[in-house]
Order: sequence, then C-alpha cells, then structure tokens
Amino acid sequence: MFTPCRVWTVVLLSFCFTDGSWGAFPAYTAIDCTTPTPFDYGSADEGHSSTLENIKTPAGESIALESPSCPVCLSFLDLSHSPGDEFATVNTKKALNAEALSEYNGYLNYTVACKDSGVRNNRTVKLNDLNDNAPEFEEDVYRVQVSEFLPVESLVVQVKAIDADVSPDFNAVTYNINPPSDTFIVTSHGSVVLKKQLNYAVTSFYSFTVTAMDMGGLSGATTVEVNVTGEVDTRDVVKISINKPSDVVMNHVYDTEIALERGLELLVMIRDVGCDIYCDAVVSFIARQSDSGSIVPPEDVKSDLRYNKHKVRMELQGVFGSDTAFWVVDDGQSSGSNRALSIGLGVGLPLAAIVLIGICMVMRGRSQGSGYECF
Repeated sequence: MFTPCRVWTVVLLSFCFTDGSWGAFPAYTAIDCTTPTPFDYGSADEGHSSTLENIKTPAGESIALESPSCPVCLSFLDLSHSPGDEFATVNTKKALNAEALSEYNGYLNYTVACKDSGVRNNRTVKLNDLNDNAPEFEEDVYRVQVSEFLPVESLVVQVKAIDADVSPDFNAVTYNINPPSDTFIVTSHGSVVLKKQLNYAVTSFYSFTVTAMDMGGLSGATTVEVNVTGEVDTRDVVKISINKPSDVVMNHVYDTEIALERGLELLVMIRDVGCDIYCDAVVSFIARQSDSGSIVPPEDVKSDLRYNKHKVRMELQGVFGSDTAFWVVDDGQSSGSNRALSIGLGVGLPLAAIVLIGICMVMRGRSQGSGYECF
C-alpha cells in the first residue's frame, strides 16, 4: 500500500506546481532561478480581478515583475513577495481589460525576474474580448449647414461611432436614423445622405437622431442638426397664380411641387406661397434640370409652362380638383388685376371656354405687355 501513496503524492505535486500552461486562475507555478521557466496561461475572459499566479520560489531569492515589451501590462499587476519567502503571489490591481491591450493583440505579457541570477521567467495571458462596450459617437451633436440646392444623394454630414471592443464580432456597428426619415438616409459607413430635395420655404431646420448598434445589441446615439440656407437670386424665381385659397395651397406644397415637376419634367422647389388681393394663391418657385441640378432660366420655364399648359393644369387638378386653373405672373403686374382670368378655368363646357377666351382677349387688350397668360 506504500507505493500507491507515492503515486498520489507525485500527482498532487504535479497539479499544484506546473511549468507548462494553465486554463484557470490562479495558476500554481515554480521557478528555480537557474533555468528560465516560461508559462502560458492560455486564454481567459477579460474582467478577471484577483490572484493570477502563486509561485514557489527558491529560498532567499529576490524576484521582481518586469515587462519591457508591454509597459501597460504592469499597470494591471502587483507582486507580493519578500526575500526569504518561499512563495510569491502575482495579483491584479484592477480588472484585466482586452481593450487596454489592443496594441498587443489582447496579450498580457510579463516576466518574473530573479534579481540575483538574472534569470527571466516569461508569462503570457491571452484575454478573450467580451462585448462590454457600447458604441460611442465622436460628437454629441453634429451641426451642419447646407444649401437647399444641394443635389439629392449628396453627402450632408459624416458621423462616426467607435466601439472600444477589440473583437470584430463586437466592434462592428450599424447606423440608423430614428425615427426613419423621408429626407435623409445613413449608410453603413455613417454617411448621412440627402434622400429628397430640400426646400427652405417648407423646412429650414431638421433635427434627428442617429443610432449606432453593435452585434450584441449595445447602442449609442447622437443628434444631427441640419440648417437649410435659402439664398437665391430673385431673378430665377417664377410665379404662377392658382385659383385656390393660399392656405389650401400652403397645406399642399409638396403635392404642388410634384404636380409642377410632372407637368414640366423639371425639378421644382417652391420658395413661397402668397396671395393676391382676392386671396388666391401666388406660388413662387425655382425650376432646375433633373440631371445636372442647374437652375432653369425663368423665361425657359415660362416657355415650358406655355408648351405643357394642359399637362400642368391636369396635374394641378389632380391635387386641387377639376376646376383648378393657373396663370403666369410677372413681377411687374399685380396678380389681383387678373382675377377675372380665373373665371371658368378648368370648366369643360364650350360656353365657359368661349367666355374665357373673350375675357383673356379683353384683359390682354387692356393690359398690353403685362405678361399674364391664362391657362
């Protein structure tokens, strides 16, 4: 029965003091300060905060912790040992953090150095990254100023969120606008892009939230504020009157833009909705080429209104009803003086059409060069 006791004694010593690798903390090791004894802990989850290693040391030997290749590693460690002690303990000063060791690929490297003999015993721990960091934006608020003429699909502002986790499985982020916007979108790279043409007369300021979320569901948020500028040469503005109350047209600005765009096959930006002395709507707008975004000269727009008058009127009737009519307004003429032109417009009866033609002819005869054309 004596031999089995010896076998068990050897097994216990082998378990308690090892010079190979370890899979848990604390590790039990031994050094003799004559031959280097490297030790690899293997991998361990970050966040550990307690004893790393219990070391059996030669009697009377002085030892120290060193890490010339990783100075930051020593900020996590503390050695408890006095000359003459048989055992030394390596403890953590703070929780192990893979992000702090990202420069070293998440490895914690240190050396137990024998001062008298100069023997160095290297230790290595590979920290497993955990998803313990939420994405953080570089700015709490991104403020930008853009022109209302900024082309659709142009970059508005670039936002960026950083997830401090080391692993690509945890630090990759996706961006979203909350709540979803019909004017802006954000790409996977944090580019906020214009989705729909801006219009200073309708909205001159936008504020919305962009969120960044990692694969584990942790998220961060920032605010984007967009100021829209509306500087424009008034000589580029075209005015039309619509025989509807100005407040009605004001409540359908977007639909009116779409109707004019379809009728003219141009991009339309309504700058203002006013009223004449009879409270009919006077719509001021700018037209741009759909491909280049360049402003179309007003005279060309008026020519297009003449050429496409039936199509434009039909599109406007789709918004405001079958009795809708419009006419072009020149700056030198009050729209109220042409009030009579709205009578009968959009009515399909032959008699109304004859009356309309007569009224237009009379008005043109009385006001040569006024620039009014009824449609």
